[in-house]
Amino acid sequence: MGGGVSPSLTRLESNAGGRSSWWFIGSENEVSARFGGSSEEKIGSISKDIIDGHYHYCNEFLWPIMHDLPEYATYNESHRAAYERFNRTFARKISRYSSSNSFFLQDYQLALMPLHLKRLCSADSAVFWHIPWPKNVPDEFLEPILKLTKAMLSAHHVGFHTAEYAANFLHFVDQHIPGFRCFEDQLTIAREPVQVITPYVHPFFSGKADSYPVASRGKTQVIVCPLGLDVTYWRDMAAESDSLGDLSSLIKTDYVLSVDRADYTKGVIPRLKSIDNFFEFHPELIGKITFAQVCGKSRMNISAFSKYYWECQNLASSINARHGTDDWQPIVDIPGPLNGQQLSALYKHAKVMLVNPVRDGLNLTAKEFVACQSDKPGALALSPHCGAFDELGAWSVKVNPRSPLEMSASIHHALMMPESEKIACQRRMLNRLYANPLTVWVDTFTDLLGTPEKVASFTNAYPLSAAQ
Repeated sequence: MGGGVSPSLTRLESNAGGRSSWWFIGSENEVSARFGGSSEEKIGSISKDIIDGHYHYCNEFLWPIMHDLPEYATYNESHRAAYERFNRTFARKISRYSSSNSFFLQDYQLALMPLHLKRLCSADSAVFWHIPWPKNVPDEFLEPILKLTKAMLSAHHVGFHTAEYAANFLHFVDQHIPGFRCFEDQLTIAREPVQVITPYVHPFFSGKADSYPVASRGKTQVIVCPLGLDVTYWRDMAAESDSLGDLSSLIKTDYVLSVDRADYTKGVIPRLKSIDNFFEFHPELIGKITFAQVCGKSRMNISAFSKYYWECQNLASSINARHGTDDWQPIVDIPGPLNGQQLSALYKHAKVMLVNPVRDGLNLTAKEFVACQSDKPGALALSPHCGAFDELGAWSVKVNPRSPLEMSASIHHALMMPESEKIACQRRMLNRLYANPLTVWVDTFTDLLGTPEKVASFTNAYPLSAAQ
């Protein structure tokens, strides 16, 4: 697919012109590296059993816990052991072959690596957490999250998309990990004894919990720095999209667009129920509004995700049977993967973009939609439970992802929004995107770490990407 975090990071590497170095796990479970734009070098391998166990631990346990959805969590001791061994082995390979003393680690798959890299080669590191940090961790799952958090505190910097996630992390450390003192006003976690440091505040985040002091020994600095967007990239593509092209055969009316995957964090089932309610309350719009969904399969070898996908499919089919006509269906699935050109066309011509996760680290699709709008924009309907709401929520239609009834009313409100109001909101949101371009995110961590080598888990998770 042309949108989301992975393609954004890939564009960062592409724009770096060969100045980026990355470590990652390649397609054949090999530890691989690309130094300064050179071709891929294979350093070694990690066994398939470890890779598989790591994958299951990340997706069956860490993913639901971090999204405050513990009812979906499955804890498996052998999967945890594989996760720990994966991080330890990956760090050992890097320490043997890299001459760098700083690393920028991507996401929850690599949470233990700051500790291992510090022990193995005295390296400085930063971790960016692309998903939420939970408000609460159930007692029965506390111990593995404690171990993970302690390892993260070996990093000099831990980054989050929002002030809420940063505050949740600080609160977790303060409540559960002795020997550390949290300074919430400076977003600093220090080992006792404490030496207070003076913060530097990045201009873009002035007025928020966003201090940027230089970390000294024994301190971890928490950074609030949401991933930005390459606005020009999306606007240029949208400018070339006069129509839906081949997709026009699937969508024959005005439409409400959603772009996500069949993941319980995305709120797909509540959205489908809201569509059912929408046509119950507004039968006059039957045949006039289509709900277009780019909602592909996700992690189908994980039972919770597979079950959720088929529940979504069955519910969508029943709604289409209930409200559809001979020549129109209320819900249209757009088959993927889509390239950037196709996605920008869908964004540009949508009357409403509906983004309704129950919990989401950021959600770049909301930003991509805004970037692709023309002088006759659509409206953004946005859940307050995704990170992008912090930047765009003031000018969007707020949706409650846990109430299909309320969501259906919000969709109707967005569709009926006056043109002048949509234009005003679009202008404000676009200005906000321009104020936080994609480069701000990587430049922030470059300033803090010097010129770190970047480390991702898998090329299909975060491919060769961020750059200096």
